[in-house]
Amino acid sequence: MFKLLQNSRFFQLLFKIDCRQAQEAAQSCCRAGGGKLHRADDPRKARGVPHKLTEQWDRRYSFCCSTEGCRLRHTPVSVRFLGRKVYAGVFIMLISALMNGPNERRAGELHRELGLDVRTLKRWHQW
Repeated sequence: MFKLLQNSRFFQLLFKIDCRQAQEAAQSCCRAGGGKLHRADDPRKARGVPHKLTEQWDRRYSFCCSTEGCRLRHTPVSVRFLGRKVYAGVFIMLISALMNGPNERRAGELHRELGLDVRTLKRWHQW
């Protein structure tokens, strides 16, 4: 599992999936104002991503309505990010599954392998 998290091709695949999701969202109209959607990406500083791919992960795709007075945000579903979390979503999901309950031995292993703080791991598990 740890080898997967070090594989840049895996992270590139997640990026491509998000690009497709963004293209589909861009072709739709605003649910509230009915206007065209303009790109208004949200900046991100994703952690856990291989260094050479950080440029692809510095923004989460987002759109806003062009209708005057509406400006409603439309953020397509992402496989890279979970809400406002700074770690790549795949880390949070896989590590939460690995934790399988509060276990100091597992948390210690994840801390050694990935450099994540044990408190962060416990917080993710509760989330």
